[in-house]
Amino acid sequence: MKIYWKYYLLLIILSTFIFALSAQASTNPSISINGELRNISPPAVIKNDRTMVPVRFIVEDEALQGEVYWDGQQQKVAMNCQGKYIEFFIGSSFARIDGKTLKFDSAPYIYQGRTYVPLRFLVEALGASVSWNSQACRVNIEFDYLPRVFAYYYYSSGKELNDNIQSFTDIAFRWYETNEYGHLYYEYKDDYQSVLEFVSGCGVNTHLSVVLMDSNKLHQLLSNSKNRKMLIGNLMDQVNKYGYDGVNIDFEFINANDAVNFTTFLKELKVSLGVNKELSVAVFARTESDRWPTGYDYTKIGATADRVVVMAYDYHYKTSAAGAVAPLWWVEKVVEYMTAHIPPQKIFLGMATYGYDWSSNGGAQTVTAEKLAAIKTKYQVTEHFDSKSMSPYFTYRDGNGNSHEIWMENERSLQGKFDQVTEARLGGISFWRIGNGFYDLYKVLENRGTV
Repeated sequence: MKIYWKYYLLLIILSTFIFALSAQASTNPSISINGELRNISPPAVIKNDRTMVPVRFIVEDEALQGEVYWDGQQQKVAMNCQGKYIEFFIGSSFARIDGKTLKFDSAPYIYQGRTYVPLRFLVEALGASVSWNSQACRVNIEFDYLPRVFAYYYYSSGKELNDNIQSFTDIAFRWYETNEYGHLYYEYKDDYQSVLEFVSGCGVNTHLSVVLMDSNKLHQLLSNSKNRKMLIGNLMDQVNKYGYDGVNIDFEFINANDAVNFTTFLKELKVSLGVNKELSVAVFARTESDRWPTGYDYTKIGATADRVVVMAYDYHYKTSAAGAVAPLWWVEKVVEYMTAHIPPQKIFLGMATYGYDWSSNGGAQTVTAEKLAAIKTKYQVTEHFDSKSMSPYFTYRDGNGNSHEIWMENERSLQGKFDQVTEARLGGISFWRIGNGFYDLYKVLENRGTV
């Protein structure tokens, strides 16, 4: 009996050892820089849901050829790389990048004589994009800046989706609605599975997008932990069932008093999604001079979400006087404000693929490129370009003698906005929506080499 007990004990020890080795291997992701695998020693590790790497491994890599300086007395690391000067202290949650203080999502530490830092924080600060391949357990780093194109799919997009699939890096399927209790349901009928399979098969990231635009219902949802838990559970069921790469939250008209509740919800959702699924959040555009109360705590949203879709349009709306939907001078101020509160690489600048037709008879109607083309065939339309807002507009008189102004984007006006994206090194663009027949946007993407 004693002999059997010894063998049993030895089996337990061996099993524990094997399990420990496999667990360690699972926390050692491989690293690819500009498409080439790198050997790391000591290896990268996953700690607190963050991939941590030896700082010299990145900065002194042949693709970057940066310099790292170590002050042992102060436990301080400084580096020059990609035109950036970065410094931080071991154990501190803050770093200085070109004089600006930013917060680590996991503090640097020393392991096996090497300084470990969060990989995403470091490489995005150096201007790279980061993606995660869960099947290969590999982090892909690209230092060649290439803005992502995050497009919304709403109702059938038909031929436009098929013809331009190569233009998109991400598609958010705005199929879903929720209510104050966290129930999740489809807003309309579509051929969900075949569309998802087509998009995924083309190598485009898929995102489950859910909407709620009612202040009272949002308060009931966000302020109640049971309701938040219900929605998160329902979202995760869909993500796991259909293999979405992320979740997009489109909650609008949140009461200012619910800003903390909204941030709490986003934090809880991100924990459930984990590191391998992206959380993106749509927010209203804002500038430094704006004083209207908001349910968006932009700084905290930027710290929690992986991507933030800034809806930089509807400066003039149906209920306002006629004018540019997104004047360039305003978009510039939006970018300035947002990048002061949210890491630039997380920001997707929203662009509109529609406009408004204001009538002297009162009110305005939404107009798409196809509707504008129909109006041009029916009436005598004159095209103008407003240099102040850098936006085109069109005037005509209808059959009843009412004068009209149509304001919407074109290739020239969108180019100015896209230049803001590249100059600020934002994460990319977003637009509402595929299916409006607005092909001027695809011309901009083609000309900028983003497809």
